[in-house]
Amino acid sequence: MLELQQLGYQYPGSSAPALQAITLQLTAGECVGLLGSNGAGKTTLLSLIAGLLQPTTGRLHWQQDAAIGLVPQSLALHGRLRVRENLHLFADLYRLRGVQRQQQLERAIEAAQLQPLLNRTAAQLSGGQQRRLNFALGLLQPAPLYLLDEATVGVDSASRLHMQQAVRALTDNGSCVIYTSHYLPEIEQLADRVLLLAEGRLILDRHLAEQPARQLRARWSAGIPPAVLELCQLRNWPHSTQAHPLELELELDSPQQLQELLQLLASQPAPERLDYGPASLEQLYLHSSGGQL
Repeated sequence: MLELQQLGYQYPGSSAPALQAITLQLTAGECVGLLGSNGAGKTTLLSLIAGLLQPTTGRLHWQQDAAIGLVPQSLALHGRLRVRENLHLFADLYRLRGVQRQQQLERAIEAAQLQPLLNRTAAQLSGGQQRRLNFALGLLQPAPLYLLDEATVGVDSASRLHMQQAVRALTDNGSCVIYTSHYLPEIEQLADRVLLLAEGRLILDRHLAEQPARQLRARWSAGIPPAVLELCQLRNWPHSTQAHPLELELELDSPQQLQELLQLLASQPAPERLDYGPASLEQLYLHSSGGQL
């Protein structure tokens, strides 16, 4: 759908680029979770894709219609207008007519559960309700690509779940969604693929189906036995001791690796704690970012 080729951007007056050499491809029907700490470049990247900024270097190459549905992090609504009037104003801006207009309005109202709020002015809404309206306005535009920047901040749990279902419906219908959130369980539930930005660079691009099958975590009261670390290094097993100085985090790809490790552990001081199970997105994030949230 869209290819980014060595994309970069530097804000006027800044001494360093906000984004550097971003190269990736986006395809129809996938939800892409965009991760990174504050200032990593997430909103800048979305602004470049949306055409709100022009790249300093590189280019964007569209394979099809470049229409975009955008839910910005900053609220984009008119406070003096009623919720219903906001929706119809944006439907006019998107040039929606006839049956398509009615269908898009109904879908957006249902996705954000705005039925009880239609006659209230936007300024009278709570912060979470304004977020829901902001979400609905972005969904009004029929588009192959939707950019959702912190769309559920301040939204209650029930409404967040309803909005997540709407995002899944977008990808089920063949649209691509780029979704940013600092709430990792939300990304884990929605995303097929995750991108991680750090200091303006893309340091991770991985489909969640490619996650390591299992994660082992063990903690010793007197320190990690040297023989265990030596085995990890000898076998080149991805491991980390950053979470806790007495704790080992280890990615295992096969039952044979687990068996070899357990055989070694049987001859070493017993760990006070041993956990083994599927690796989480949080563990992948912390491992890839060096522990920076």
